[in-house]
Amino acid sequence: MRYAVMADLHGKRKALRRVLAAADEVGVDEVVCLGDYLEAKVPMRRHDPGRFWSLDEVVEPDPRLWAELADLRRILGNQEERIRDLLAPEQVPELLAPLLSGVSMTHVDCAVGMHGHQIGWDVDPGSGSFVPRVRDVPAVPLVLVGHTHRRAVFEIRRSGRSGAVRSVPVVSGVPVPVRPAGPDPVTVVVNVGPAIGRPSNWLFFDADRGEVVFEEA
Repeated sequence: MRYAVMADLHGKRKALRRVLAAADEVGVDEVVCLGDYLEAKVPMRRHDPGRFWSLDEVVEPDPRLWAELADLRRILGNQEERIRDLLAPEQVPELLAPLLSGVSMTHVDCAVGMHGHQIGWDVDPGSGSFVPRVRDVPAVPLVLVGHTHRRAVFEIRRSGRSGAVRSVPVVSGVPVPVRPAGPDPVTVVVNVGPAIGRPSNWLFFDADRGEVVFEEA
């Protein structure tokens, strides 16, 4: 199976269409969005669990975007979770409701897909990049995430709840193997990069070949 994987659209319909057009040109079997496809207008610091806000204060009303997202496989990101918590159920339009419900994790063939806000991220003082905390990463061979707005590949070799994390260089358009050789169990974490902005980042995941390609649209 061949997948187009994206994350972090943050409500940008044009970015979604750029990625979908690029994925269609390459030819994929399914498109998967790893959360934060919407943008919460209320920041976390103003989130009061005891208060509901009006719809247009919480999220930009965009029925066209909502309808296009409804056709994709999606998982919830922290933006969708915040929007859901800020609105009373009776405030949620019919087109928006499915986008605020669902799962926070999915299987994309041999990989586990999640938004990435469930993982703690530390800043590597040498490179300035975000590095996943080993204890928060599922102990599976391959994890696909978004959230940090950084394109990256990490190899984790575990020792109990801790382990060593190694960054793997990535270049647009160049395949990266995600089936490490060797007898030791390894978890590969792939951060797809943000779809918001220009260019829009997305990931071509060829599960049969065991490789990913970082793409731009």
